[in-house]
Amino acid sequence: MKLLQVATALVFALSLTTRSAEAQFGLFKSALQKGYDAYDKEDYEKALQLWTKSAEKGNAEAQYRLGRLYDRGEGTEENPVLALEWYTKAAEQGVEEAQTNLGALYDLGRGTEENDIAAAKWFAAAAKQGNMVAQYNLAVMLDNGEGIATNKAQAAVLYRKAAAQGMDIALLPHAKVLDQLGKPMAAINRYQAAAKAGSPEALYILGLRLLEGKAVEADVELGMKRIKASAKKDFPPALLHMGVATLTGQYGITVDAEAGLALMTAAAEKGHVPAIMDLAAVYDSGQGVEQDFAQSLGYYEIAAKLGNPVAMNVTGERLLMGVGIEANPGAAIEFFVAAIRAKNPIAMYNMGQIYETGQGAEANAEEAAKLYRAATDLGFAKARERLIVVCQGQNFPSCFRR
Repeated sequence: MKLLQVATALVFALSLTTRSAEAQFGLFKSALQKGYDAYDKEDYEKALQLWTKSAEKGNAEAQYRLGRLYDRGEGTEENPVLALEWYTKAAEQGVEEAQTNLGALYDLGRGTEENDIAAAKWFAAAAKQGNMVAQYNLAVMLDNGEGIATNKAQAAVLYRKAAAQGMDIALLPHAKVLDQLGKPMAAINRYQAAAKAGSPEALYILGLRLLEGKAVEADVELGMKRIKASAKKDFPPALLHMGVATLTGQYGITVDAEAGLALMTAAAEKGHVPAIMDLAAVYDSGQGVEQDFAQSLGYYEIAAKLGNPVAMNVTGERLLMGVGIEANPGAAIEFFVAAIRAKNPIAMYNMGQIYETGQGAEANAEEAAKLYRAATDLGFAKARERLIVVCQGQNFPSCFRR
């Protein structure tokens, strides 16, 4: 899980006041302060020398700055091991930025073994001091159960605190957690704030809520306006939604097959699997386009390669039967096997058929029974019918109830 580190601008803002006073009155400057000056002039090697001198004397701030130089590879080769060492020294002295970045190193496994528990520990220490980056990172871990037990209520509190300090990326997950906690009205408020901050996903969700009348008064016109705004920001689900509506004339939109397909294609080109699957269905049915099974198969193959089990199975079926392409049982089996690994019961049934009939592979009644049993256990009733037939007079393990 890639979390955030403290930005340089934020870190150096902490020391502007004292530094300007020193510059004005010509006061004595410590190695730490001279390091600031060198860094501002982008003389990172000089900053490294000065902060090393101060850090070795135990100065916590210098230890943090030194760790960051090694972390970023400024004035020296990037060295996450040394970054970890110096961040740890500073973190143990209570420097919240060092605690946050140390947590990020443990989270990413940079300079050390990946360790979610250690990451959560240091994020919690910095979050307690009010560090908004740490608050956000810890909220993500609590939200997803990464390294620590899932705690949606606590995640909501931390997202809120981070957002209150200006971390806009916390607004959307805060809204989603509030939804999960059964607080739809509060969630709407956060979605609105996230949308105002520029989140296309928040705009899309607000649009859906307006269409459904969920936690807000239903307003189809305003809902579609929000979804359209999200689509203009190239948010794939919104592009697909607008594309389908334009293709079919939903929500009072004038039917325009060409424009609808263009929007759906734009979503598909961004790797949005639902859009790819919908395009395949469009070419299958010939809705708004000339029916084209070869084009449809092309989209199913793309979705299959992106890991969609339904597409894997459909591609296997088309290759087996020669729909939109010359029949290729060997290739079909590869797609069926991939779908079976993804626990697709229809693919299990199809492979069972292949082994039962011997069409596409050598007949193997026991393998057929095993696949029918697996599909049956996943609730595919049709497979149970074939299991009964294949098991007649046989004593395969799969033929007996478990």
